[in-house]
This record gives sequence, structure tokens and C-alpha cells, in this order.
Amino acid sequence: MPAKQDKRTGHWFFRKMVTFPDGTKRRIFGVPTDYGEKDTKAGALEAERIAITRIRESGTTDPKPPAPAAPAVKEVPTVEDFAPVWLAKSKADNKPSSVKHKIHTLNAHILPEFGKLRLDQIDFDKVETWRVRMHEQDEFEPATVARLLSEFRALLSYARKKGHIVAVPEWPSQPAPLGRPTFLSFEETDRLIAAAEPMDPWKAMVIVAVRTGLRHGELTGLRWEDVDLDGGKLSVVQNLVEGVFGTPKSGKDREVPLSNDAIRALRTIYKSRRGELVFSSKTGKPLAHWVTDNALRLICRHAKMMPIGWHKLRHTFASHLAIRGVSIMAIRELLGHANIKMTLRYAHLAPEVRREAVLLLDEPPPTKGKDKKSKKSKRTDNDDTNEE
Repeated sequence: MPAKQDKRTGHWFFRKMVTFPDGTKRRIFGVPTDYGEKDTKAGALEAERIAITRIRESGTTDPKPPAPAAPAVKEVPTVEDFAPVWLAKSKADNKPSSVKHKIHTLNAHILPEFGKLRLDQIDFDKVETWRVRMHEQDEFEPATVARLLSEFRALLSYARKKGHIVAVPEWPSQPAPLGRPTFLSFEETDRLIAAAEPMDPWKAMVIVAVRTGLRHGELTGLRWEDVDLDGGKLSVVQNLVEGVFGTPKSGKDREVPLSNDAIRALRTIYKSRRGELVFSSKTGKPLAHWVTDNALRLICRHAKMMPIGWHKLRHTFASHLAIRGVSIMAIRELLGHANIKMTLRYAHLAPEVRREAVLLLDEPPPTKGKDKKSKKSKRTDNDDTNEE
């Protein structure tokens, strides 16, 4: 049937029997507007032609579904663009002092080298070239190079988790053996304490440092409420770094016993305490790092010693313990090390302890006590009455 016009409505339509090559037949029907044509006879005829073509090609007069749009390609940011995202995460996870170091690492080392590159353009060759140049041209220490590589890798790992890159590239290895810490001898320690005597309360701070191994920030952040002079101990619960109080470096509190001379030194300055902090300025304010550094340099000068930093007193504490045969695990707990590798740097100072341990193998094996019971006595039904 050719195109026809509905007498009731005046609209045009078509109705057609379509024969397929295999002899089967299908009736089709439609109106021009369904096929994007005008409501005229010519429009109905064109709609009929379109419908016949469709049903022969696809078996239906319905139009082909639109091809799915290609997914939008996610633009990969450059290292420079991603850096603020990385720093925002760091501020949420790390202490202010750590964030400050990360900002310096980014601005001084990573961004000048890789800032303009997209994250997916970072590969092994570029990072390895950077590593070698830091050794040869910049003459950085292996530990410094290892730290910078670790920071950059952490940034890329976070970018992977955020979906900006598929994987972190293969990474260069950088051996960075921990050096053996230097420390004061027993004689030098006594000389340093003696030189600080006319400079109270610095003498007390030096004594506490070499007798407890507290970090500088733990010393300047120590409060009287954290000190138990009667119990002979103190609790490390906070750290002061660049004027900001926070948790200890390891993130965990710890308790440190006090030696007798440390107790005496603290009792002496307790009488003239200026506030809640054990070591503070004359007005009770926290001590700035440059103030404590200048004081220690002056004490070293009076002791006729080369200037040292407060951290060397922490090394001295640990080293003296190792020399006296204290176990590495005990030293680790006292220092608050999160990683045993840091404490193992002092192990070489106690060779006799290791020898004595091995010589124990020459002794006869221990005998089992004859009176010990190998099995527990059977319980009666009445024993269950107090189970809970």
C-alpha cells in the first residue's frame, strides 16, 4: 500500500508488506514523524523507504542505538599539579615538622627535576639518572639520596591510589647503611657535666639528657607532671619541635627510669621551677632550639671540648648502656625506637656480651626439676562453679 492520509486526523502514514530473500514476510507500519520526516505524502514515502531498509539490515524498524560515547580520557596531572594533593595528605597524616621537611624536599629537589612532567611520564631511566647525578654532581650522602627517592616514590604511590597512574615504575635501589653513631666517652661526659655546674639549670638538662636518652624535643617538652621523682621515673608523652607540641617521634608514649644523679639534678631545679615545663626560659616559656644549642656550645667551650649537639647526648646514653652490657631490646625501649635497625647501631659496642652468650653453650645442659608436675590435676565437677 502506498502512503495514505488518515481521513479522520489528516496525518499521513504508511503500511507495507516486506518480503525477505528467504521468502518470509513482515508487515511494517509507521508515520513520517517517527523517522524524522515531515507529515506529508512525500514524508510518508521516505519514511517507508527508511523502514524497509532498517528491517532488512537489522530485522527491526527501530533505529540503531547510538554508538556508546568513548569514555572521556582522564587527563594525567603533572608532578607540579599533584604536589598540593600530596602535601594535603601529608598534613593530615604527619607532624608539622615532617610536613616542613616534605615541603623542602618537593621545592628543593623533586619539583625542579620532575615538576613539569606528567605523572605517567616518570620512568626508571629518569629516576635513575636523577639518583646518579645526586651522587656525582651534588655529592649527597647515600642516606640523603635514599630519603629523597623514598619521598618521591611515596608521592607516586599516592597518585596510583588516587587513580592518576596505573602503577609506580620500577624503582632504583639505593643502599644506605646506617652509620655507627659517635658518642662521648665516660670521661668526656663527666667533664661536660662538671663544666655545666656553674650554669644551672643547664647542668640538670645535660644530666637528664645523658642519663635518659631523651630527644631534644622530648627534653624541652617535658612537664613536671610527667616526672615522678619519688618513683624515680619520667614519662615521655610529648615532643616540642619548632614551637609546636606533639606526640613523641615514634607516636607512642614511653616510661624511662631515672638514675640517682638525674633525680638529684631534677630535685635541685624543682625548687625554683618557673612553670609546667621542666626546662624553660626565665619566664616559663618553651626553650627555642637556638637557645639550647648556644648553651651547649658554651658548656663545651668551658669543658675544652669540640662543640656537639644535643642528639649526641642521646647517642652517649645508648652507647654507655651497650658498653655496660644492657640488652639491645632494653635500649630500644628506653630510646623509643620504632625500628630495631636504629638500635642495632650500638650492638658493636658490646662484643663481650655476645661472647659471654656463646660461652654459655659450653656449660652442661640444664636439668629438669624432678618435683615439677607434667600434668595439671583433674578438676572436679564442683570446680566449674567459679568459672565465670
